[in-house]
Amino acid sequence: MTERRRLALLACLLALPAAALAQAAQPSPAAAPVQAGPEDEEWEVHKDFAKMRPATIAVLPMDNLSLEPGVEDALYNAVYARLAAKGYAKISREHVGAVMKKLGVTIPGLLAGISPAHLGRELDADALLMGQIEQSARINKITYDAVVVSCSLRLVDAKTGTVLWHAEQWRVAHRQWQLDPVNLLINALANSGASREERVTYLAGQMLKTLPDGPIAIENDNLLEKAQVIGK
Repeated sequence: MTERRRLALLACLLALPAAALAQAAQPSPAAAPVQAGPEDEEWEVHKDFAKMRPATIAVLPMDNLSLEPGVEDALYNAVYARLAAKGYAKISREHVGAVMKKLGVTIPGLLAGISPAHLGRELDADALLMGQIEQSARINKITYDAVVVSCSLRLVDAKTGTVLWHAEQWRVAHRQWQLDPVNLLINALANSGASREERVTYLAGQMLKTLPDGPIAIENDNLLEKAQVIGK
């Protein structure tokens, strides 16, 4: 997580109690609307992406730095399911799992010790898609509640290790402000009983919107999804 993101999240969290106290001092309406709070997002595409555009991508195990177990699987599943729609062939998750076992990668953090070139050769992939959950939590207090979600993705060229694209989403949604429809939906999901996995899945979709399309023509055909999964 970048320093700017850390400061943004910290500012949001510090603002929650003060905002809650201010609201508590005001007469409570009969049915206050669910609103959304400060948010941010960023992405970057490499200037030579068009020249280096991969055709085949391997989605690697996602890391989880939050205190909520299992949300990394939601990020992985969301990304894996959407790659074909972006025009990329994807290495089957079964093959990726077999290669991880062969290389002794039992946790995502161990991937840092293996070069992209080695991973690319083992997986027979043009590029590697990595990601992590940095924050995923529900904060419940007497006078306010908030949902904090922060995650990121990056696409790395297997031959050179160049980051071709990266995207980050960090959101703090609560009942004080309504500034962004994405936050509004996250809070609506949280307050309607939706799971934390559904919140992460939604943000994964938002990040992938910024990934340039791949070289494979897209057709409205469910069979194409299966045809683009490459098993070894």
